Amino acid sequence: MLCQKCHKNLATVRYAEVVDGKVTDLHLCSECMMKHQESAATGFNLSGPAPSPKHDAQEAHSAGGAQQDSVAQHRTCGACGAQLKYVLKTGEVGCPQCYENFAEHLEPVLRAAHTALRHRGRVPNRNDAREALRAELQTKRALLRTALKMENYEEAAELRDEIKKLDASMNASARGEG
Repeated sequence: MLCQKCHKNLATVRYAEVVDGKVTDLHLCSECMMKHQESAATGFNLSGPAPSPKHDAQEAHSAGGAQQDSVAQHRTCGACGAQLKYVLKTGEVGCPQCYENFAEHLEPVLRAAHTALRHRGRVPNRNDAREALRAELQTKRALLRTALKMENYEEAAELRDEIKKLDASMNASARGEG
């Protein structure tokens, strides 16, 4: 299929945009996709406003050698065609796949913007003994599923019995609290 914008190159990217519930589908070549991204007003922001060129140079220098970074910055995302240098310059990624494709370069940027790379939200206050029982029960159930997949029925029977005991103790503690 030819690019729907330039009608010259082979379309390698499918671009879908949803505005007010209406989906617009475009099949673009990587060049037209880059032009479209440059002209687009919004994108996925990594860390708020775009970093300054001076900050980019410092970040690239701290991540590795300058020669190695200049070669790496010419990399493009296979899914959307976004270039690494554009992502680092603007702080906007082209698609979710960019996070995987440029992981080694985006991780320092994300670490600088956030305290951790994994969300650690708040947990409601619970009795620690009950929480420990719940965690152990969850672990035993996962081990039981694994034992059944491996057709290790002896271990599965032992785990089943342990799960029954843990369930009983959880129910007993629940009745004692309530």
